[in-house]
Amino acid sequence: STTLSRAPAAPASDSPEPANSSRDPAAPTAKGAASSRAASSRVPWSQETLDEVARWPIQHGGRVKPFQTFAGFLMLKANGRRTLKLEDEKLDPVAWALDFMFYPEVAKQYRCIHVPNAEVLTGIGFDTTNFRRSDRYSFDQLEPVLPTLFESARRITQAKPEAKEWTLVERQTIQLMQDIRELEVLLYSMDSARKTFGLNTVEELTAIFGENPPPGYSPILQHIDQMAELTDRDNLLAIPEDRRPAVIEALRSLQEDLIRSLEISGMGYNWFPPEEVVENQENLPIVWTTSSEVIQDALVLKNTEERGKALFSLEQLPFLVNDRSAFLNEATQFGDILRNLAALHDSGKHLSTEVSFYNMDYFTKALVIFLLGFIVSCLGWLVPQSRTPQKITWGLTLSATAFLVAGVTIRCIIQGRPPVTTLYETILFITGCCVLTALILEYYDRRHIALTISTFLGALGCFLSNRYELKEAATAGDTMPSLVAVLDTNFWLSTHVTTVTLGYAAGLLAAAIAHVWIFAKVLGIKKSDPGFFKSLTRMVYGTLCFGLFFSIVGTILGGIWANYSWGRFW
Repeated sequence: STTLSRAPAAPASDSPEPANSSRDPAAPTAKGAASSRAASSRVPWSQETLDEVARWPIQHGGRVKPFQTFAGFLMLKANGRRTLKLEDEKLDPVAWALDFMFYPEVAKQYRCIHVPNAEVLTGIGFDTTNFRRSDRYSFDQLEPVLPTLFESARRITQAKPEAKEWTLVERQTIQLMQDIRELEVLLYSMDSARKTFGLNTVEELTAIFGENPPPGYSPILQHIDQMAELTDRDNLLAIPEDRRPAVIEALRSLQEDLIRSLEISGMGYNWFPPEEVVENQENLPIVWTTSSEVIQDALVLKNTEERGKALFSLEQLPFLVNDRSAFLNEATQFGDILRNLAALHDSGKHLSTEVSFYNMDYFTKALVIFLLGFIVSCLGWLVPQSRTPQKITWGLTLSATAFLVAGVTIRCIIQGRPPVTTLYETILFITGCCVLTALILEYYDRRHIALTISTFLGALGCFLSNRYELKEAATAGDTMPSLVAVLDTNFWLSTHVTTVTLGYAAGLLAAAIAHVWIFAKVLGIKKSDPGFFKSLTRMVYGTLCFGLFFSIVGTILGGIWANYSWGRFW
């Protein structure tokens, strides 16, 4: 359970050091000096580099996504937000992730680990006196208590295997442990590229790899055939008898070192798509591989030519951070190779679209504009003789609705399925349906009632979706996760789920309009205008009829889907 926490603390180190090991009294000073040097060498990433790295394809959570999406949800999960404010710079998810990968000693000082409850840390012996109850901490601050945290989480899961049995503090302890685990993978993701193997310890290895072989797996991958010849039994026996023990010992030491390194890097990221197009009759997702599996495939003589080129580019990057032009060229080559391999399997088609989608932040813009529309609409009720507030409200509401509908539509294009696969996007879909239906009612009624309700429901729905996005990030790591096979049927998602959700949306809108009727009666509003209440009644009745129809049809279709998938109705 503490494999990653024992990874090298410094990027160039070859020997792991346990997080709870005893240190020399001078070690903190030396570490602080190293951190200061690393911080002084760090320069902000150029926008060209961030744009290129954002489009790197990576398979995570069962689907291929751009690196920006992966980094964004990891940052949201650990930090609670998608930005990190430094003294003189604000980091977006890609810049933040690049710092973790290529300036690990700097990134370990970033206060980006959100702990919502100080009891979690006091329970594992961390002094929170100088911190708020809900605060953010750096990796360096928490590192001394990480072994205790991991042990505490292990005891909780052993004593209470079911998550529903956990107390709030226990749940937050598990969540903190998982967040730090994921940050550790990012923090140490480039350690294998910096790892120096014993490739020149004897003459026979030097003849293959040269006097000064570069670090990483790439030299081994490039000379895999010569290594196979050297380790052949007949060739080993042909080595002079006085040298044979030294060669065998060097090979055994290299093998053990390589196996240890491959085990650790096997917990890294799935960057590399397969190079062969496999017949996939069951429509199962194509599994991408880590750098560890690329080496293992090469050892069993599988095709790794293109993946080897990509691995070489990836392993060059840590040594090019001070030459940003060369870094950008290598990063571009790495991304191009991965995208070409992904295209073989018809995946990664919408990487640029997804990057643009998150850059636009449609739903936050919709939330802000809906709120402005609601405020203007409320002001309009104070001056009923003026038509200007209504016109402004119409403009704001249509603009916010355009952002909302555009965002939902782009999500459908990226996923290739209706926008009702998670609670997060179902809230957005229901919000859009409510707003559009309310605008239609307002077009025919013209009493300013449905228009005000549309702005209120739009703002409420977008706000709730933002809350659920954080929840989805913590549980699934994404708001576009892969569906389990029994649910991954576009026909039934397009019919049953969409239809019944339209019924829910109509029910929500009818409830909102009905509450206006109740509050108006209780507060004596418009009591001299009987047409006001008749109008509300007609809107509620019409909306309920609309919702009842779609709820009945959707429920029947759901029963048919259940019968189709499980062989029985509910």
